Amino acid sequence: MKGTSQQGSSRAVLQTSLSSPLHHTCFDQSIPTWHLRKSLTAPSCSTSSSAQQINKTGLYKVKNTAQVPEFITKKLFQRLELLEEEGSCRHYTPEELRCVTNNFSPDMVIGEGGHSKVYQANLEDGRTAAVKILKLTHWSADDLLREVDFLSGIKHEHIVQMIGYCNHEDMRAILYNLLNGSLKQNLRQLKWSERMRVAVGVAKALEYLHHSCNPPIIHRDVKSSNILLSDNCQPQLSDFGEAIVLQQSQLVTERSFNVVGTFGYLAPEYMMYGRVDEKTDVYSFGVVLLELITGKEAIQTNQENHESLVLWARSLLNCGIREHLIDPHLHEDFDKEEIEIMMSAASLCLLHSSFRRPTMKAIVKLFEEPEQWLKMQKERDESLHEISSTSESSQWGQDDSSTNEAMD
Repeated sequence: MKGTSQQGSSRAVLQTSLSSPLHHTCFDQSIPTWHLRKSLTAPSCSTSSSAQQINKTGLYKVKNTAQVPEFITKKLFQRLELLEEEGSCRHYTPEELRCVTNNFSPDMVIGEGGHSKVYQANLEDGRTAAVKILKLTHWSADDLLREVDFLSGIKHEHIVQMIGYCNHEDMRAILYNLLNGSLKQNLRQLKWSERMRVAVGVAKALEYLHHSCNPPIIHRDVKSSNILLSDNCQPQLSDFGEAIVLQQSQLVTERSFNVVGTFGYLAPEYMMYGRVDEKTDVYSFGVVLLELITGKEAIQTNQENHESLVLWARSLLNCGIREHLIDPHLHEDFDKEEIEIMMSAASLCLLHSSFRRPTMKAIVKLFEEPEQWLKMQKERDESLHEISSTSESSQWGQDDSSTNEAMD
């Protein structure tokens, strides 16, 4: 089944008064930030406010308080014109999009989220694309500008490629290469080697965003439905609608941001206080690693409760029975060293203290050079076995600053 990163869900706004900078390659760094709506994807919505309006899909809206300055918009679209001349991106009219989606036929719908609907499109040049149509709101123009700005300036093999856009009063849309569905859709069918390939690819994508982009880009919505898969299970990180650029001055301040993202993937310091840095994505990546190991979704939903994958996995790790984490659908057909490395990486990424979590550069190094790590891990486990402790077991609750330093 083909698909995109858009999965059906309800969204609830948690905060409305904090501003979020969207400055990127074409954004003047001296411009004051402006207020934009932010949202949180959740299994269900239960919030009320006079400032909010609810529509039929369960989307809570907050009126936008400002617009992107006009001259910034002009600079962005000047850059897009250059990309169109190069043939790497083009502007589509609403009429063209209606034509390639069979007039937005319901049969062409391949995904829907709180703020957008995604259609399959058969382009004139023979390519198959995904067309993400933003639902028209006071802030949809700003959403389009933000995502187009990021994707037009990013080139990486594990980040989805934007091939076009539509910026019209009656339609805001972004076009991507259409891949073979998301990790969420295909997880249980993947072999272990394919799961490992996904983990390494997404780690490299996040390493690029955090360490090769200047200033760093924080995705803020890393999850299995935003990881698209190619024919040979090469992953591509998608949906930059909530991404932000983190200025250097914000790395050392207590500035907080509006909380966006998906329950089950949110780092505790971000969910509770709105604090954002690279470690926000690191935590979410740790949850994705747990999904790859267990074959379970981040939030197991049924009529009675919503079970957290992180809490369930933590309980098994604390009891020293981590082998029970492994997806039975793998039928024990996996590399034991690789799965041990992925478990260790997940444990480190999910440490409660963001300071103790590794960087994505360290995680990539762990995957690529596991020998030293496995030796350190064995020595550490032997030491912990000799010291009886009632605190969190293994890396999860221990101070791994020395380990992280060695990895860096």
